[in-house]
Amino acid sequence: MQEWQKIGHRAAIAHQLECFAFIAKAQEEDERAARLFGAAEALRENINIPMMPTERPEYDREGSDLRANMDEAAFAKAWAEGRALTMDQAIAYALE
Repeated sequence: MQEWQKIGHRAAIAHQLECFAFIAKAQEEDERAARLFGAAEALRENINIPMMPTERPEYDREGSDLRANMDEAAFAKAWAEGRALTMDQAIAYALE
């Protein structure tokens, strides 16, 4: 991810944040996953680069599952925290 950061490829960074969110979810780190999904969503909105159609089904499935497994308030809080991260902060968080 840091290589994408060096060359400024923000769409690739958003995708990588989503991948890190999938990993966090698989490791049952739900709040972390929600933050990373929120950060990726905000970055995609900021650069106006939507997800590829082939990526959408997995993203929707994993996001819905995550939301269903979390308390709604906790999910909303973590998502908002992720959306508030700058790109650099989100990268640092993902790599922690």
